[in-house]
Amino acid sequence: MDDGWIVKFVPFNSAVASPFWVAYCREKLERIHLSTDPIEIRAQYGVEASVRMQLEENSLMCCGSFPDDRVSVKGMLVGCNTLEDFQKIDKNELLYSHFGDHFLEGNLSCLTRVLLLTFADLKNHKVLYWFGFPALMTRPGKSIRAVRQDLLEDIWSSNRIAALDESVTRMRHTRSSSGQESTLPPYFIITDDECLPLSVKDYERISEVGSEPVFGYFDPSGPSAVRPEQPMGWPLRNLVAFLSFHLKLGGTKVKVISYRPKQLRRIETVDSGRYPSADGSESVLLQLSIPMKTAYDWNEDSKISDAPTYKVVGWELNTRAKPGPRWVNLRPLLDSRHLAVQAADLNLKLMKWRMLPDLQVEKLQKTKVLIIGAGTLGCTVARVLLGWGVRNFTFVDYGKVSYSNPVRQSLFTLDDCHADGGGGRPKAEAAAEALKEIAADVQSKGVTLSIPMPGHIETREAIETSVNALDQLMQPCDVAFLLTDTRESRWLPTLMAATYGKTMINAALGLDSWLVMRHGGGLLERRRFGCYFCNDVVAPENSMKNRTVDQQCTVTRPGLAPIASSMAVELMVSLLHHADGLSAPAPAVGTSNFMPTVSQNESGSPLGVIPQQIRGSLVTYTMMTPTVPAFCHCTACSAGVVDSYLHDKVELVFQTCQSSGGSFLAGISGLTAFRADAAEKFDELGAWDDDHEDEV
Repeated sequence: MDDGWIVKFVPFNSAVASPFWVAYCREKLERIHLSTDPIEIRAQYGVEASVRMQLEENSLMCCGSFPDDRVSVKGMLVGCNTLEDFQKIDKNELLYSHFGDHFLEGNLSCLTRVLLLTFADLKNHKVLYWFGFPALMTRPGKSIRAVRQDLLEDIWSSNRIAALDESVTRMRHTRSSSGQESTLPPYFIITDDECLPLSVKDYERISEVGSEPVFGYFDPSGPSAVRPEQPMGWPLRNLVAFLSFHLKLGGTKVKVISYRPKQLRRIETVDSGRYPSADGSESVLLQLSIPMKTAYDWNEDSKISDAPTYKVVGWELNTRAKPGPRWVNLRPLLDSRHLAVQAADLNLKLMKWRMLPDLQVEKLQKTKVLIIGAGTLGCTVARVLLGWGVRNFTFVDYGKVSYSNPVRQSLFTLDDCHADGGGGRPKAEAAAEALKEIAADVQSKGVTLSIPMPGHIETREAIETSVNALDQLMQPCDVAFLLTDTRESRWLPTLMAATYGKTMINAALGLDSWLVMRHGGGLLERRRFGCYFCNDVVAPENSMKNRTVDQQCTVTRPGLAPIASSMAVELMVSLLHHADGLSAPAPAVGTSNFMPTVSQNESGSPLGVIPQQIRGSLVTYTMMTPTVPAFCHCTACSAGVVDSYLHDKVELVFQTCQSSGGSFLAGISGLTAFRADAAEKFDELGAWDDDHEDEV
């Protein structure tokens, strides 16, 4: 048996900063998804007697700089998608696969390595993890042995120790100034006049001139009083294996310095040409008996096969001091707003994992939505938009919350009705505030505004104020939802959407039928679809005259509004995912049959076909998807009306409101002339029939 004693080693302890786990969960949710490919990470340790392998937020993506007074360690993170996968994986095989072959190939960067096995429970904000710090293991009876162990200050002069400190600092300075890795090299070679990072090439060069090098490593166990058989830092274990395998020193005695400076200053604090002492007097000088290469071959004695078998150990102990994983609960580390935001978007981001990889969650989150009408449709549309990740809302409405509203309009409560002495809160304001109570990251505002309507006479000053206000809201929005109660209240927003090329989603309810359609887009759109008014050959006018209460209110089956609202939002989302946007083609005639899936190649959108209109009935539980082209004499979106709006928008709206019977709009749109021409042609057709009646 060799002289001396068996060297024991102090294993690493993991120390993970909470931002690392937060960053990993975010990456898992948004980018990694179901992939189990290993992810490169970077960890670090110092010489402060803690033996801690630390991971910070920048460790995950290996970005940013790492302190030059610490050793940087490469590693891999392996993520499992289920708890069962985590439990079933062969841990020993995993540890070997991420270390063994790299070591046998002589890859010095893998001598000190970290492996992190995880399972992220995203719903409960917890992570199951297990760290491995792989090291090659000798066979029983072939352990690493120390012949001698001395505190450096007991056997070296102070001048020699100072020279060592200076040469170590010079090595660090050289690496940093030459553009190499500025962090500490975990291992190095010491000669009489220099200190170099460990490499086979430098060792062979030094050996050729007859020098006896001393090997060194930065020991994470830090300064301490030396005692016989004192455990050494974990990196020494693989250094000895490297000396045996790749420097062919097996069977020899080698000197190794366990370098443990009392202080280690940053390189940037070192003046050029001056290398202050790091005070390595408490470092330890070891004389080790290096095992033969065969000492690591677990198949050497059994001779079961000729191929060597190597074993790798290094899984971290858990809190019970037994090999096993640990849980980290992130919920106490995260503020309530972060938890709410992450949970709100969880469904969308999970949809990207497998079902809709092309889903543009970020685009939806940035979409600015203008909701015109905060009633039954407006409230439901807003709630469905929240589910799709939309977070920027502006509500426009002139009404107040009444006692009949909360049962049908989901953003209001009785407290909104009680406000202002029972008069009710403004609907737009109440809806905007309600959204903020539902989603933590919502940006919403409510604007109380009366929309000027054809046939509804108002003062010029009131019209000018309202037109300018609505115009300023329409221009910055990405999508406008038109959800008002009356036909004439839809005219001005429709005109603005056509003028500014805005995407407009229009929804309207009957007693048991509903309509959802897309229009807007301006006059230059390649495939401009008809708007809400394009089917009409009469101009909008005051529809509220001489109406009973059931005609003045939106009387509809309660289930109709959620259906129409959901369809309106789904139409918007599909439209935003199409490359042509508002010009996305509608389905061809004859393609309305039920299809459970539609490929993106067929529809142009990952969410399926995008109709121009959806008309549904609860009487027959059926839907139709007709397509209506734009009407050149439309009273809301035709060139004549748009040009008049651009020329003087206030004058146009004022004259439209003053006009009775829609005659003003019919005139500037060309509808009057069109109807006259049509009537003349009908008269001619009728005259032709009269002339030939006797001949039949």
